[in-house]
Amino acid sequence: MKFPWSHTTIVDMIKTDQKVEEKCHQVTTDIIAGKLNVAEFVEELGPALTHTDASVRAKGTTLLSNVLKDLPPDALQANQVELLCTFYIDRSLDHHTVTPMVLAGIEALTHMTNFPDGAAVRLLRALFERVPCQSQKKPERTLYFQMMLNLAERKVDELKAWGVDFVYGVIGAIEGERDPRNLLYLFERMPSFIRTFPMYHLAEEMFETFACYFPIDFHPNPNDPVAITRDALAEHLANCLCATPEMAEFAVPLLMEKLDSSLIMAKLDSLSLLRKCLELLEVAKLEEHHDELWTALKKELLPAGGTSAAEKELAEATFAAVQALAKNASTDEPSAKALLDKILLSVMGGLTDASSKQFEMSLRVELSCAQGSVYCAVYVIEKLIPMLLAQLNVDGHVETRVANVLVDALQRLCAVCAHWYCIDRLDPALVGQMHKKLIEVVLQEADGSEQKRSALLALAAVPEMVSSENRYVVYSAMVKILLTATEQPSKTIDAAQECLFSFAIRYQQEVKTVVLEKLITHDYAKAETSLVQLVFKTLGKFILYHGYLDKMVKFFLSKIFDPDNERLAIIAMDTLTDVVENGNSSQLGKAELYEQYKLLDRCFEYANDKLSSDCLHAMAQLIGAVVKQLPVEEQHQLILKRLPALRLQQRADLYLASGLLAYLDQSVPLVDHFENLVTDLSKLALETDDERVRDVCNRLLCSLFNRMPDDEHHRGVLKRLLKMIREELKKHNHQAVVILSWIGKGLIARGHSEAGEIVDDIADLLDHPTLGHIAALAFEILSIEFPQLHLPLLRNLFKQKLFVWVMKKLEQKVEQYAETHLKALAFVLAATPHTVLKMNLSKVGPVLLKCLAQTDDKTILEALTIVLRFTREQDPFVQDHLQTLIPLLLKLTLHQSSMKIRIGALECLLYVCKYPTFLLLPFKQSVLLALQKPLDDRKRLVRNAAVTTRLQWFVVGSAEETKTDK
Repeated sequence: MKFPWSHTTIVDMIKTDQKVEEKCHQVTTDIIAGKLNVAEFVEELGPALTHTDASVRAKGTTLLSNVLKDLPPDALQANQVELLCTFYIDRSLDHHTVTPMVLAGIEALTHMTNFPDGAAVRLLRALFERVPCQSQKKPERTLYFQMMLNLAERKVDELKAWGVDFVYGVIGAIEGERDPRNLLYLFERMPSFIRTFPMYHLAEEMFETFACYFPIDFHPNPNDPVAITRDALAEHLANCLCATPEMAEFAVPLLMEKLDSSLIMAKLDSLSLLRKCLELLEVAKLEEHHDELWTALKKELLPAGGTSAAEKELAEATFAAVQALAKNASTDEPSAKALLDKILLSVMGGLTDASSKQFEMSLRVELSCAQGSVYCAVYVIEKLIPMLLAQLNVDGHVETRVANVLVDALQRLCAVCAHWYCIDRLDPALVGQMHKKLIEVVLQEADGSEQKRSALLALAAVPEMVSSENRYVVYSAMVKILLTATEQPSKTIDAAQECLFSFAIRYQQEVKTVVLEKLITHDYAKAETSLVQLVFKTLGKFILYHGYLDKMVKFFLSKIFDPDNERLAIIAMDTLTDVVENGNSSQLGKAELYEQYKLLDRCFEYANDKLSSDCLHAMAQLIGAVVKQLPVEEQHQLILKRLPALRLQQRADLYLASGLLAYLDQSVPLVDHFENLVTDLSKLALETDDERVRDVCNRLLCSLFNRMPDDEHHRGVLKRLLKMIREELKKHNHQAVVILSWIGKGLIARGHSEAGEIVDDIADLLDHPTLGHIAALAFEILSIEFPQLHLPLLRNLFKQKLFVWVMKKLEQKVEQYAETHLKALAFVLAATPHTVLKMNLSKVGPVLLKCLAQTDDKTILEALTIVLRFTREQDPFVQDHLQTLIPLLLKLTLHQSSMKIRIGALECLLYVCKYPTFLLLPFKQSVLLALQKPLDDRKRLVRNAAVTTRLQWFVVGSAEETKTDK
């Protein structure tokens, strides 16, 4: 190896050559390749490393350290690492200007795979004694910490054997650190260190090293590209303070002291730290602090009344701390009882008066305790039930509001009981009293009352406490609520449904014979549609419950195939479709509905042209949902069995075909049927006057061409069909344009080569005197996403591709755009991703401004939505065109045919105010004058927007705003 220097030139080169570091890259490569020994490299650097000038020694050490940093971890042998460690230990005594390079070199060595035993102690001892960490600059302190903790992870046994001196050295290194990024690094790594190494007599000193930062008071730099948050620092600091039970003991007095702070953030950090301590410490270590802790927590909760978001957050954190405290105490029952007695005694006054402001807070405290453990739950429930029932069972009249509060409290206790499954541990007499009261409420209170809702939720939580004779009372109440749902509040209906499903799991036979039988046999012929939908949806959920499927499916099938009531059949099919699609059970569609109940076979036998389009559409949706659940092979067999017999000219068969094909897997072959299908569908779409039939045909054509195999046969079918459609276009057939757009949509989504030609054909029609308007609407079909349209083949960036095709076709005619061109472009731009529009704003911007000057509402609204996004972002294009944009927006604030346009224009004018004041001042008076009319708009929302916008324009150029701008 020939070095790019010699012993005589190395010093001069370091002093004069600015690119000397680049010459070391070849050295690194040769060390990796084994052509050069690192010892030779150090020897060649000798004159620089031993020079009398500290700056030369610093540069020489930098070269060596940089080479070490670039080496892979396994590049050096143990003896070579040993040599370098000895060198850097010696250099730790050098001038302070050399120290940063020494630290960089040592940090690089700590990553070496062959780091020798014994070297870690020697290195760290030298640094602890000779290089005070906190005397270094921030980058060097970072290296110091990284080196120290890397060695602590790699050489655990060796450093443990060193003992207390190592821990003392680490404390000395980190004590007093003030850089937030270094602190975050330490806070993240030190919990593991503290748990790994014995602290000896230095545990409290280690704790104090971190305690000085608690609570964190930090405001991040808004310009920091990788910002550190206060929350991240606080969370990791708490992990350090509670790294071990020994440390957590010291944390308890600290957090109690900080709980007295007037700062909410300090209180929140203290409560978070308390929860972490409670997870680590045994109750014996905390018992002496129970009085102080509860006193501090009570101070945060009582008296209640905080309404700000921060105060609410503090209250929630305090409740969580109470729960953690009760959970911690539960490991020792005498301690738990003493603590719970103390807490209950403190809140007793609030609990015994449900009309007081303290009741809710006192109840929350007890509920938090109950959530700590089973023991706590049993204690709290048995203490609170008598208090609540005593207030409900008074001789005189109980105010409705108070009764609502008390029954709701019982319901919340039942929810805790259900959480811990502790009903059997409670005193049966108390359970009986509560059960009696809840049944009484269900019997006597009005169906829509708050008490009845709470009582039903309570019974839903613990259905096992309801006696057999009283269950029938509950069943009757639930049935009545469901069958009069249109008269009930939604909360009451939800409670009745929850109660029904809860009882259905525990008392299956009773629910079947009592509740479901009444709901199934009820006469829905004259019932409101909304009521039937709600009851059927409730019944539909039972299909997914074990033991109910057969009864419920038979009920729905009886409604579906009932020729006397088509309305109920449609609702039943919609319900069953929803259950199949959202029931998280593929077996329901495949094993039950398809195989066991032969649903599809019955649909094909039942369907006829006498059924309404709505009924056939619902049936098609149900068939599609079931087909989607079938395996590919069964889908294939179904197609072979059913598709050839269908005659698409018959309306019923068309809908059946749409159900079969709508969600068919793309791997199911349709080669034998494809040409006949697309020919029949396109002819039917051209000839029929039924709008629903045309829509079904168009969607099927779109889906079929999207999944079409890209071979010679299918391309030929496509070309023949396009030729036929073009002949129809010559006859000025509007429907031909629509068919062409749907076929184009399917082909664009998959990235087919013919898609561009179809887009060109539709774009050419924009100039047509009779077909121009429908061609513009065709671009809406090409652009927007349709629900329930299945496109199995989707190519990435197909929306961007459509944008490129359309702009390429039309961009040369910007000045000649007619209304149809702008309408088409508006639809395409609305579907194009914002980033693509931003990249092409020089082309898109003028088009958008022209769209805003049109009279068509859809065109204006799509363009206005895009312009609003760019205005909100303060895009330079908008700034450069304010002279054109502002008059257009002012005109749109009076656009009477659309409230959305008026509000959008006003919002856009509001964001225009964010541009520099000197640009806005020339428009200020005209804008304020023009905005007077929207202040009297007939729509309240428009008036509100006008007030906000005019007020913002009124202060443009004011002294305060000018000062802010400066």
